[in-house]
Formats: sequence, structure tokens, C-alpha cells
Amino acid sequence: MIVKPAIAGNTRRRRLLVPVASMTFGSLVLLVLLTTFLILRFDGTATQREQHMVEQGFQRQVEQYENVLVPQSDWDKSIRKLDHEFDVSFADINFGSQLYTFNGVTHTFFVDGAGKVLYASVNGKHAGFDTFRPFETVAAELIQPVRQAEARRPPIKPAPAGKQVTVTSPIQANGLARVGGTVYIVIATLIQPDLGHDLPKGPRAPIAITAMPIGETLLDSFASRYLVDDLEIVAAGSNMMGKAYFRLNSPTGHEIAALAWTPRRPGMLLFEQLRWPLLAALMLLAFAGWVLIRRSGKIVDDLILSEEQAKHLGYHDQLTGVPNRALLFERLPSLLASVGHDTPMLAVLAVDLDRFKEVNDTLGHYAGDCLLQTLAERLQDASATFSGAFTARLGGDEFVLVSPVQDRQAAEDLADRCLRTIMRPMQCEEGVIESSCAHGVRCSIDVGCSIGVALAEDGKADPSVILRRADMALYRSKADGKGCVSFFEPGMDEAARTRRTMEDNLRAALTNGSFHMVYQPQVDVDGNVPAVEALLRWTHPELGEISPAAFIPLAEETGLIMAIGEFVMRRVFAETAHWQDMRIAINVSAIQMRTAGYAAQVMQLAARAGIDPSRYEIELTETALLGDGPATAENFEILRRLGFSIVLDDFGTGYSSLSLLHRFRVDKIKIDQSFVADLGQSEEVNGLVSAIVKLARSFNLGVIAEGVETEEQRRLLTKAGCMEFQGFLTGMPMPVERVQALFEPHTALRQQA
Repeated sequence: MIVKPAIAGNTRRRRLLVPVASMTFGSLVLLVLLTTFLILRFDGTATQREQHMVEQGFQRQVEQYENVLVPQSDWDKSIRKLDHEFDVSFADINFGSQLYTFNGVTHTFFVDGAGKVLYASVNGKHAGFDTFRPFETVAAELIQPVRQAEARRPPIKPAPAGKQVTVTSPIQANGLARVGGTVYIVIATLIQPDLGHDLPKGPRAPIAITAMPIGETLLDSFASRYLVDDLEIVAAGSNMMGKAYFRLNSPTGHEIAALAWTPRRPGMLLFEQLRWPLLAALMLLAFAGWVLIRRSGKIVDDLILSEEQAKHLGYHDQLTGVPNRALLFERLPSLLASVGHDTPMLAVLAVDLDRFKEVNDTLGHYAGDCLLQTLAERLQDASATFSGAFTARLGGDEFVLVSPVQDRQAAEDLADRCLRTIMRPMQCEEGVIESSCAHGVRCSIDVGCSIGVALAEDGKADPSVILRRADMALYRSKADGKGCVSFFEPGMDEAARTRRTMEDNLRAALTNGSFHMVYQPQVDVDGNVPAVEALLRWTHPELGEISPAAFIPLAEETGLIMAIGEFVMRRVFAETAHWQDMRIAINVSAIQMRTAGYAAQVMQLAARAGIDPSRYEIELTETALLGDGPATAENFEILRRLGFSIVLDDFGTGYSSLSLLHRFRVDKIKIDQSFVADLGQSEEVNGLVSAIVKLARSFNLGVIAEGVETEEQRRLLTKAGCMEFQGFLTGMPMPVERVQALFEPHTALRQQA
């Protein structure tokens, strides 16, 4: 039966696909952002280098202008003509006119040692001293360091006779000034002798102040030399968006203008050239991401469908199609909680066929299956008029009918109707008859039925208690001659006394030595025994061997499971600590795993025994009872951190589902023996087992099948991809001595080698 994913399946689909889609989309966005970042970083680096180059080039340009002034300034004749006596004609020819004509110096001034202006020239022509006033401030700022250097200058000694040796070094200072909307390069140069034949007449020689405007001619020449585009001078504080620039400051550090230009952007240029290939690559990656999401969606759909199938089969009886024990225990608490609110009373009917074994023995199992299917149908028909009623099969021929009722009389009517309906002769068309009926003949089967009823009249009833009461009433019906209905009465306490006796015996078993361990091999496809499962056995002094199926549920109900679990851990660690190269699986109840401090207890036991946790597997049973409490998650985390592996037992039944694998990290799943038993008999079961194996592989989990009893089962499991088996076919449970005998000879040989 194919079960379509429901709303919960769609939610899980989104939960699993959203991370994949987010990672794919995020990768594409990250790629675009990375490309953009690299382009911007590349262009930014190029702009910084270009800006540094322009700044250095501008400084060299100023230094070149300074060097142009040196031949006229450091000259014995300039000392005679400008210091000893100021010759205006000499100043015009060698400074004002010459510097304007050949070097573009528009303003030339001379000031004496007292700061008095001796000469002024504008655009190569003699001018009035008032033209110096706009430059007076910057000149004062430049003259000061020149005079300081002049004062520190060593005394000038004339060059030896007959030798042309320069006896002074240039003393200059430069700065920028904004005058009338034009930015000037202003240079102050001290007049000095070169050969020392003519010496300054006083401690302070004249100083030449020259100003060169930063105009189009200078900018064009500079831009051509340094390959700068759109170079311009802009006012201070201008918007420089999209431009590279460096600030032009006065000698006092005040910004007066800025040189701005359009920076070269090699990154954007490369992007323009590669735009279409990059766009094609991005589209290709987007298509690949779309394909990845589509394929991931199909895988997730298959996994969810497999889970829905597994969940349906895990919650419903395969033979009759009605809910099983797991679904009953999941729904019963909410139904009981509604009593007294939405429901006046809840009736729980325990239904059991009489002489069912005789039907199987005389007419064969096919007839027995027909009988069970008919019983389930009749129970559903009998309760059809009761809203909210449902039928569940607990196992074998035992069924439970749960139904809201108005009062006790309604519960009696329901029980009587069920009894009358079931007691009618059942017609079964025999497909395979062992003895009494011929092939293809319809056979009438007369069977009896006993019903026990327990009523929940308030919302405080415990599911296990109400079911136990229904069982007690059922036992009363059978004791009263079968074929009748009995209601639970407070006097039905014999079963309770028996339970208390069993509980007392169970407590005594912890101290009297009647508990012992056996180990069942787990075999791989090559026949090797990589692991064993530790199984608890109870040999009662009077009752003999008691099945774990009988006393483990009682131990969980009474709280003895923790003490028994500690006994098992201590005994297994003591018996297997010295084993080599073999894993040991230890069954742990979900009640233990959800108990706070359980992992710490296991850690202490492991430390005392000196075992290697990586050789031990914690095999969880009854995973429906795990819950989502913080203690459960903490125990899982500590055990995994210690090195223990986690195995889910009875996978495929109850609540062992994809949501559990998603919530808790596990290492292996164990296929339930109920599925293994039906291998080869049902295509649905074959598909389910295959789906479970695929599910395990998709989660990178190990997988093992339990209850393997035939070669055909092992063959089908191997075909499905399962490579480890456990069951009577591969090895019976055995005492620790026999297990040691299996592998100790090999260990001894390895040690000798």
C-alpha cells in the first residue's frame, strides 16, 4: 500500500530541502559577492598605487622647479648684484624675465634680511611692491625655515685658487598658496655664492620668492608624463565621488585645493571584457544548483515516502490493517486525558478468540489469518456507530477496542454487540487447506470469543493500568467459561498479587545470582563474527527460565530497570574487557536513556572496568518512549563523546522513524525481526526492508537484521544490501566461555606473531 506524504511530510520536506536550497543560493550569491569584492579590491589597490604615484610625481615636479632656481641663486654674481648692491636690471634679466619665459614662473620677488621687499616682477615684467601682498603670508612661512638654515650654515670659505668648487648647498623651502582663485607653487630660495669669490655682506642675504601657478599647461604636462586621465585642480571640500585625488595643503597644513583625476579601473575593464563569459558561467552554476535541488527533492520525497510506508507498517498490523500496539499506546493517553472533558467515559475492551490455536492446528495458518482479518472487520463494524472508536491488534489473537461511551450501560451494549457479531460463524474461502477442507471450498469456522472491559471515568487513568484492568477482566471471562463479557472489578487483584510476587523475585534476582549473561553472535556476509549482542537471562530457582519479554516490561514499570541495567553493564564490562577486536552490543531501555545522570553512571562503570568504549554499542529498545527531554539529549551526547556507538533496535516499528534519526545522531539501525520473518512472503515487506537499508545508507548508518532463521531470509537481506545478520541461523545465544573459545585462539596467534 502506497501512502502519500501528509502535511507533516511536506514540513519535513521543507526542513530538509531548505538548507540545500539555501546553500545553493548562498553559494551563487557568495560567488557574485566575491567577484564584486575582487573587482573593487583590485580597482581600489590600483587607485591607491596610482594616487601614491601622482603624489610622488607632484613632489618631484616641485623639486625640479627648485633645481631650476639654483643656478641663478647660488652664484657669486648674484651676491654682487643682489646683496652688495641690488641691481634691478640684473634681477629682471636673470630672474623675472628668464624664469617667466623659460619656466612659467609668473611672480618673482626679492626680500632683504629685514623682510623688506626689494623687487617685484609679474609675468616677466617689473611690477609694484603691492603685488607681493597676496603672497606675504606664505612667504613669511617659507622665509622662516630658510633663515634658520642660513643661521646654521657653516662659515663660507672661498674655493681654492684655480679650482671650480661649489662652497655652498642650496637653501630652499616650498609650499602651496591659493591667491585669487589660483593655486601657486611658491618657493623661497636664499641667494648664496657658489665659488665664494664674493661673500655676503651681512648675516642675512636676500631671498628670492617665486610663484608658479598650477594651470592647464602644468596639469597637461604632468598628466602626460604620469598617464593620468582628466587631471584637474578642484576647490577644497569638493565632491570627489568616482575620482582619485590628493589634497594640496598650505605650509601650515590647511587644505587649499585638491588634484583630482579619473582613476584607471583594471578590474572593471577586465569585468567588461569577461562579462558575458562570467554571466554564462553564473547561469550554468544556477542551472546546476537547480538540478541539484530537483534531485535532492526527489531523494527527500523518496525518503519521506519510505518513512511514511515504514511508519504506516510500524503503526498498523500487516495482516488486518488495524492499528498495532505502538499506535494504541500513542493514541490512548490523549483519549484518557479527554475523559471528564470531551468524553464522559472511555471503554477499553480486551478481545481474545477462544480455541484460535485449534484453528491454526486443524485448518492451517491461512484459515487462522482469515479468521483474524474477519475478527478485525467485525470489531470495526460493531463500533462503527461510536464516534472516536478504534480497534488495535496487540498480537496473536488479542485485540483491543477503545471507544468513548456515555455510561456503563452503553459500554455493556457495545461489548454485547461485539460478542454477538464475533460469535457468528465465519466463512473462510480456503486457499491452502492442510486436511479438513478441499482446495477452493468455503469452510465454516465456529470460534468462541471472550471480552474484558475496563472503564476510565476520569482523566487520571494510566494507559498501562487501564489495559491491565481490561486484561484482568478478560482473564475473568475465560475463567468463567469463555464466550462472555466481564467488567473489571476492584476485587480482581490476583493478577496484581502475582505481579507483586514477580517484582519481589525480580529484586531478589539482583542479589542471589540468578541473573546471567549470554552472547549471540552477529555475523557478516563472509561468515566472520565482528560483534556479539549481550542478552540478559533469568533462571528462577522454582520457575526455571523466565523470558526477558516477561520481566523487562515489569522492571520498567516498577523502576527496577535502572538497577538491572547497572548490573548488565557491570557484568558485561567485567566479562568482555579483555576481548580484542570484537564489538559488544548492550541493550538499554529508553527509560534508562531518558533518566538524568545515566550517561555519567555508564562512564563511571567503564572507567572502573578499564574498557575501551569504542568496542561497545548501546542498543536502544522501545524508542517510542525516548521523548525530547534535555536529559535524553545530554545522555546521547555524553555517550557518543565517550566513544560508545548508538544502535536503534526494532527499526521500522513503533516510533523508529526518520524524525528520530534526524533528532538523535545514531550509528546503526537494526531491522526488526517481524519484517525479517515476512521476507519473501510479501512484496510490501521486501520493499520496506530495501527502503530501510537505503535509508540507513543515505544517513551513513550501519544496518543489521535480527531474527534471521533461514538461508532464504539471509539471501533476500543480502540482496537488499544488508551485510550483517543475527539470529538462530547464524548463531544461538551462548555463555561467555563459549564465546571466548570462538576467538581467543585467534587472539593468541596474533599475540605470538
